[in-house]
Amino acid sequence: MSEAKVRERPSGVSQPAVSTTRRSAGATHTGYRREQNEDAYWGDETRGIWVVADGLGGHQAGEIASQTVVEEIQRSSATDRHYEQALRRAHALLIGDENTTTAMGTTAVVVAEDGGYFHIYWVGDSRAYLWTPAQAGQDDTHFPSGTLKQLTVDHSYVQMLVDSGAINQEEAASHPNRHVITRCIGGSTNPSLEIDRASFSWDAGQRLLLCSDGLSNEVSEAEICQVLASNPDNQRASELLVAAALDAGGRDNITVQVISSPDDTSPDSENRNSRTPTQEPESRQFFSVQGTLIARIATLAIIFSLSAFAAWQLLNG
Repeated sequence: MSEAKVRERPSGVSQPAVSTTRRSAGATHTGYRREQNEDAYWGDETRGIWVVADGLGGHQAGEIASQTVVEEIQRSSATDRHYEQALRRAHALLIGDENTTTAMGTTAVVVAEDGGYFHIYWVGDSRAYLWTPAQAGQDDTHFPSGTLKQLTVDHSYVQMLVDSGAINQEEAASHPNRHVITRCIGGSTNPSLEIDRASFSWDAGQRLLLCSDGLSNEVSEAEICQVLASNPDNQRASELLVAAALDAGGRDNITVQVISSPDDTSPDSENRNSRTPTQEPESRQFFSVQGTLIARIATLAIIFSLSAFAAWQLLNG
């Protein structure tokens, strides 16, 4: 499909495409070195879905690619909620036909919520982090700002070097080829698309951070953690994270989304990671006890009947 045909498709919500409410918020900036913002993002709390996409391919092409992913995620959220298929549809649209001269590609990270759990789908080096606040009794000397854990693994050349043991994480952070990715949506004539997926459960007070590499390549995890710990308002936290990337040089487009754990996750709620069974309602407990009592009476009746029959056999033997 050509670039023109992609443009003719029904358009999604224009940038910035995100609902800003209490649970989640986002922010984006072109940066200081780029002429155009090729990132796109969107979220819908009522449907529990968020996406960040980082377009590739230069002027216009990257913008079209990232917005195509957002539009497909939007459509899927309103219909089947099959987000892997939505990413594959976007890939099919972007790889184009043999006559297409413009290579349009994008990375993407998608979070889909399912009650107290969430699923992450990603392609490329857009990331998802999970921030957990410092817990009561935790050694605040070592974790004063809580902990930040990267949940995704980059599909990049540098990550391949790290995985092979050729370089360490410190060397990866400043490697000259850290922008080279090994997997993207669109961008080639490969008809197949490999999507990574991971699932996690929410705990009390946690927040998810979705971002393009314009943030992760410029701002350290320690600084990200500090911003999230110091700013409970997600809109404020999003804006400060973008500002931190700009202060570090703003060499790329920067996009972030911050998402708080669901309202039903509270300090008094059960830890879903432990999978501890909940106590049965009183009515169910009553029927359970009553059923056990009936079973015991029936067993005793059978034993009594067998004993009586045996005694009768002895007397008449």
